Amino acid sequence: NAQNSSLEKLSTGLKINQASDDASNLAISDALQLQRSDLSQSLQNVNEGISLTRIASNGLQDQKEILENIREKLLQANTDTTSADGKESIKQEVIKLTEQFKSISETTKFAGQQLITPDGTNTTLDISTADDTFSITTPNTGQVANELATLIGSTNFESGDIGAIIDRVDLATDQVGSALTDFGTTENQLESSARNSITQEVSIARANSSLTDIDFGQEITDFSKANILTQIGYLVSTQANAAQEQNVKLLT
Repeated sequence: NAQNSSLEKLSTGLKINQASDDASNLAISDALQLQRSDLSQSLQNVNEGISLTRIASNGLQDQKEILENIREKLLQANTDTTSADGKESIKQEVIKLTEQFKSISETTKFAGQQLITPDGTNTTLDISTADDTFSITTPNTGQVANELATLIGSTNFESGDIGAIIDRVDLATDQVGSALTDFGTTENQLESSARNSITQEVSIARANSSLTDIDFGQEITDFSKANILTQIGYLVSTQANAAQEQNVKLLT
């Protein structure tokens, strides 16, 4: 009855508790909830993608600073005012810095996946959303590290061509800088996608709420009316039964 239906709506806070309440709006609500679920998963993917790009950018930034440090030391070694022992000492420092550079290449990961050097045959990082897939070419900073290590190890800092190493460091700096730009651009795109997903999810939630959530004030009024009508019906029935009993007594 109306009183029980109203009481059920008040207890759940929902207009539609079963298909018989409003089949058409229930179907629309189900479709909206499915769409919202897809957006929620998409937003989770985007947030993970943002975390990935930030981790990669931090690793690349550390490598860029190492390259700048290497270049500074190479310039110091590439002058006759530095002694032979001094040049050899600088070479050892540069080798250690190159090892640090390579270590960052191998340890910059997200969920076990390498980000700034290819992991096996995987040369791209794909981040999927509800509407798009963002692909980033994995920079090969591990190869850069190997090339620098080979060049530095084979060069005599006292008499060799340090200028060639400086040129390779400059190229590596450009490569790392380009990768930083790619990850930064992708992060901005993902943040924009996240804002759009949040806006859509809020709009869908509001639309679904308008279909399913009750107006408590109106429902309480309806419940009170139904309750009063039930009580009146009960009172009338009681009075009718009492009158009937009285008539029976009079006849007997």
